[in-house]
Amino acid sequence: MRFIDQVRIVVRAGRGGDGLVGWRREKFVPDGGPAGGDGGKGGDVVFVADDHLTTLLDLKFRQHFAAESGRPGGPNKMTGRSGNDLRIRVPVGTTVFFEALAGEPGERPPWLADSLDEELDQIGAITWTDDGTDDIPEPVRVQKSGPIRRAQAEKERRDTELEPGAQLGDLTFHGQELVVAHGGLGGRGNVHFRSSTNRAPDFAEPGVGGDAYWLRLELRLLADVGIVGFPNVGKSTFIRAISRARPKVADYPFTTLVPQLGVVALAGERSLVVADVPGLIHGASEGRGLGLDFLRHLERTRVLLHLLSPDPTPGRDPMADLKALEKELTQYGTMFEGRPRVVALNKIDTPEGQEAMGPLRKLLRAQGIPLFPISARTGEGVPELLEALWRRVDMVRRGAASGPLPAPQG
Repeated sequence: MRFIDQVRIVVRAGRGGDGLVGWRREKFVPDGGPAGGDGGKGGDVVFVADDHLTTLLDLKFRQHFAAESGRPGGPNKMTGRSGNDLRIRVPVGTTVFFEALAGEPGERPPWLADSLDEELDQIGAITWTDDGTDDIPEPVRVQKSGPIRRAQAEKERRDTELEPGAQLGDLTFHGQELVVAHGGLGGRGNVHFRSSTNRAPDFAEPGVGGDAYWLRLELRLLADVGIVGFPNVGKSTFIRAISRARPKVADYPFTTLVPQLGVVALAGERSLVVADVPGLIHGASEGRGLGLDFLRHLERTRVLLHLLSPDPTPGRDPMADLKALEKELTQYGTMFEGRPRVVALNKIDTPEGQEAMGPLRKLLRAQGIPLFPISARTGEGVPELLEALWRRVDMVRRGAASGPLPAPQG
C-alpha cells in the first residue's frame, strides 16, 4: 500500500431545500389558504478519525466530496427531508487546513487559475464586443426572513474569516469528529408569510447554499518513540528486531522512503509505538533529501531516540552525527525543545562499533547523557534500551495525564 500523507480535496455541504408555494386543497374547505412546507437542511461534511487507517491514499484519487442537499418542502405544511451528512474516514493524526473557497463544480482550483491566466495572456484571449442589446434583467428574489438572513450572514462570516493555511481542526483519537463544511438552511414555505394584509402569499424562500471549501489534509503519525538518525545506521533493522514491522533492509542508504510504525510488546502488558522515519541528512530542515517531508511525523512523538553508528565516510563520527541531528531538529522548529532524548550506539557487534563505544561514552558522560550500546542484528543491549525508553515515555504520559501545574498564588 502506498503511503500518502498530504492531499488536497474539495468538500461541498448540501444546499438547503427550497420552501414550497402550496395551497390547502380539501373538500368543503373553500379558500384553504397557503400550506407550503419548509425545505430540509443540507447535509454536513464530517471527518471521522479511524485508527484502522494509516494513509490518505483513499482521498488521493477521489478529491471531490459532496453531501446530500435538503429536499424541497411538501404540500400540507410538510417539511422536506434533510440531506444526509457525508462522513469521511481519515487516519488518526490528520490535521485539516483551509486552502480556498471552492467555486462551481468544474472550476479550476485557485492555485491553478493564476497559471491559466498567464497562459491566456501569452497566447491571446478572446475579446467580446458589445452588440448593443439590452442587459438581461436580474430575476426578482424573495425578501428573506430573519432565520434565512441570519443563516446567510453566518455563512458569509465563515467564508470571510477563513484565511488560506488556517487550521480547521486536528483529529488525534479514534472516533473524533470534525465538521468541516456546514449544510445550508432550508427555505420557509409560503405558509409562514400569511398576514392580515396578504392572505394568499404566492412566494416562498429559497434554501441557503452549503459551505464549499478546498482543504489540505496532512497526516502526522502518532507514536511514543521517534527514531532519528542518518541513513544506513540500522533504524529499519532495529524496528524489525523489536516489532512486527517489516521495512525494507539493504546495504545502501535511503532504503526507507516512507515512515514505518511498529508496536513493541514489553513484559507486564506494556507496549510502545515506535516510528521510523527516512534518514536525515545535513540541511534536512531546509528541504534537502527526504527530511523535510517526514520531520513533521516526529512532532507528536513523546520521546526521541537518536540512533548512531560508526560510519566509514570521511569526516563522519557518531558524536558529530549527534550534533548534526540536534541542529536539524532545532532549525526545524521549537516543538522539540524539552522533549526527552535517548542516545543509542548501534552495530557494537562490529570492530568499528567496539572502537567507537569508549570515546563516545566518555564525551556523552561529560554532558550528563547516558549512552546505550546495542546491536540490532544480534539483540545485544536492546532490552535495556527498551526499558529506558519505556521509563521516559511513562513519565511523559503521567505528566500529560496530570496536566499543567497550577500557577503560584500571590
